[in-house]
Amino acid sequence: MQVGEFFWKIEEDKDLRGVDLQIGDDPAEDIMVVEDLHSGYKTRFSIPAILENDWPMLRDIALGRKSIQPLYHVTRIVGYYSRIENWNKSKIGELVDRRHGNYSLAS
Repeated sequence: MQVGEFFWKIEEDKDLRGVDLQIGDDPAEDIMVVEDLHSGYKTRFSIPAILENDWPMLRDIALGRKSIQPLYHVTRIVGYYSRIENWNKSKIGELVDRRHGNYSLAS
């Protein structure tokens, strides 16, 4: 898929939005960060990954339906981005609660 086409697909998609574009010294290091609007998960797509895959595959990755390396989901906690693939169930649950604004303690 071409990079420009990827940008347009993200803009048109009701479940995703582009949240960041990180430009490196080498174009192969450029990163597009895409957020799943329902879960709040963010996925970093490298330009080579975009060029090597088609839209259905990239969309499934961004929505957490498929996972391939070097793509991974990240979230911004306390001012920095963190990978979530190595988080335990409790930490993932905490992230989901934060996304939904559920800050109450269960009794």
